[in-house]
Formats: sequence, C-alpha cells, structure tokens
Amino acid sequence: MHARRPIIIANWKLNGGIDLMCSSVASFIRKHYEAEIVVCPPYIYIRDMLNFLQHSEIRIGSQNVSKFESGAYTGETSAQMLKEAGCKFCLIGHSERRAMFRENNASCQIKVERALAHNLTPVLCIGENQEERENQITKDVLTRQLTEGLEGIDLTDKNICIAYEPVWAIGTGKAASPEIAQEVHQFIRHELAALYGEECAQGIRLLYGGSVNKTNAKQLLTQEDIDGLLVGGASLDPEHFLDICQQATIQAEAQLA
Repeated sequence: MHARRPIIIANWKLNGGIDLMCSSVASFIRKHYEAEIVVCPPYIYIRDMLNFLQHSEIRIGSQNVSKFESGAYTGETSAQMLKEAGCKFCLIGHSERRAMFRENNASCQIKVERALAHNLTPVLCIGENQEERENQITKDVLTRQLTEGLEGIDLTDKNICIAYEPVWAIGTGKAASPEIAQEVHQFIRHELAALYGEECAQGIRLLYGGSVNKTNAKQLLTQEDIDGLLVGGASLDPEHFLDICQQATIQAEAQLA
C-alpha cells in the first residue's frame, strides 16, 4: 500500500462569516494533525482565515480559480492572486460549478494548468449524476472528465488531487457506501495509471466527497484508495468537522505505525 498522507478539505461554499471563522479557529488552534487539513472559505474571508490560523497547521484553499491570467474579466480571481493571498489549494470543477455555471472539462483543464503554473495544488472534482449512474455509464463519465480535464498536462513532480463526488450524493444525505466509493476510487487510480504511469498514479491523492459526516468518515478513510475527504455541509459545524479531522489523523498515525 502506497503511503499517501490523508487530507481533509472543508468546502464552506456560499456560507460562513466572522462567527463561523471564530468558532472554527477556536476548534482548530493549537491542535496537531498528522492528516493535512484545508479550509476553503468564500474568497472575501481568505486573508482573514490566514491571519487567524497563522500559528496553526491548517492550509487555506480556494473554491474556484479563474481560467484567465489577467485582464478585463470582472469578478474573476486569478491563480496568481490566490497564491499571493496565501492559498495552497484550489477546487476546480466542483459539480455545483459545472451545473450552475456551465463549467466543462475544457475549462477545468485550463484551470488546472493555471493552478499548477502558480504552484497551487488543484483539486479536480469529477463525478456522475443520478441519471448517468442509473444508465450505468459512471466509468465512461469519469474517464472523460479525467482525460479531458487533464489533457496535455504533465504531472511530473506536480501536486494534484482528484476528488470523486457523485452528484447524486451531494447534500442529499445519500453518501456512497465505503465499498462503492472504494470501487470507484480504484477505477480512477487505474485510469490515472493508464494516463501517467503506475508510479505517478500511486502518488496522487484521491478524495471522496458527497454527504460526508463524522459517522461515515472512518469507514471511508480506511479504504485503500480513498486518501481523504471533501466535506461540505458538515464542515460548517466546527466540532463536527473537528471530529472528522481527528479520525483522519488516527488513520494517518496508523499508516505511520
């Protein structure tokens, strides 16, 4: 089994404020985690979170990144800006971005390139919807999202994460079972090996996202090809999210033992 450091990413989406930041910081501060912990607040709070967490091990990520470097693109935020603001990670192609803002595999590919060029770790999100799952084309959808989303990108000595988030499970309370999630993650790693070789594929961390909570986190994290979790709603409850982080740390310590 390849030693990949577990990672937990909180996606606050369009939620949060000063109260949530303060309560989250109170939970996180002065705690040590063997797992890597990342919080993705709304853009406007990125610098505030960095200031609050400057003496902690928590990383800050962005929920999105522009496909443009600079120019007359009102409302956009570039990879360079995010890097200068202190971000280490950025989500790309989250299902809500794909569904509501018409992002596609081609735009995700550009964003992954932009992120890597500025030493941000992209977290490319992929996943099938309910109709695609019922039509038994999950693997076809994932293969297309991977090949088109990473087309022409050299991942040699690059850090990237892939987050599998079945659209039918996001915010519904219907998480994929650990066994189903593992089967899909194993398939994703196999596809990455076909694209980049076995050694590269074994070094890429694969995350599961979709109605993750403290009840199912442990079983998900013990699966061989699940290296972390992308947490939505549960990350808005600091104590609940802390519980998930502690479970990831236990898993990380078990790997080190």
